[in-house]
Amino acid sequence: MLGGEPAWWFRTWPDKDEAEIGIVRTQATALGIRFELRMCQAPAGTCNHPGCSRYVTAAVSSSYELLNSLAAFLPSSWVWAGLRSPDPRGETPEFHSEAEALTERLASELRPALRAVDEPPRDVRTLSARREAAYGLVVQLLSRHFGPPGPDTAEEVSILPVVAGTDLHLVLAPPAAEGAALCGSPVQPSAAEAIVDVSGLNQCDKCFGRAPITPTPVLTAAEHDAWMDYLRAPFPHTP
Repeated sequence: MLGGEPAWWFRTWPDKDEAEIGIVRTQATALGIRFELRMCQAPAGTCNHPGCSRYVTAAVSSSYELLNSLAAFLPSSWVWAGLRSPDPRGETPEFHSEAEALTERLASELRPALRAVDEPPRDVRTLSARREAAYGLVVQLLSRHFGPPGPDTAEEVSILPVVAGTDLHLVLAPPAAEGAALCGSPVQPSAAEAIVDVSGLNQCDKCFGRAPITPTPVLTAAEHDAWMDYLRAPFPHTP
């Protein structure tokens, strides 16, 4: 209880294995409850989320409203609550001010704007294109504040081929997403090696730059340069 009112509720359903927790007042953080913004890493359409084991924690904060506003631009994401140790990265004034400014701007860009019929739209992008751009900007914000420090130059990044069945994918080393190729397909990083015999293998059109990747992978400048350098070099690559 906080101020005589319940801070959070907890219940189970007779026909479900998973219990549910809900926050009534965001002041529940006074009890030591922290919030996590989680993002599902399963291939699109293959996860229903209850009991999801393929997720990453993208941000931690004592502010539910802040994380919930960011989650609005991240497909397959949700905000989780539990008793956690505080993460100072989610409490900095810089993170709060940047996140609030970004979500306010993106919400405005995605809101239909009234205009005279004879006036051209201020933003000619389709709604899906604006949503994809918003996704990328939010992920970049979270990466700056919560991601591990990345390499500074392309020479510090390795692009490695990985065989998954009869398909040839590319992964980053160090990986941007553990267990995922550049295209987002699940792979085993331990299988990465210098591939010499490519007969019978189908190069992934997305990893090898022949088809767009949706959503667009969020890479550092060094990672992007390393990827482009790899695609320009003769293949197969030899040690």
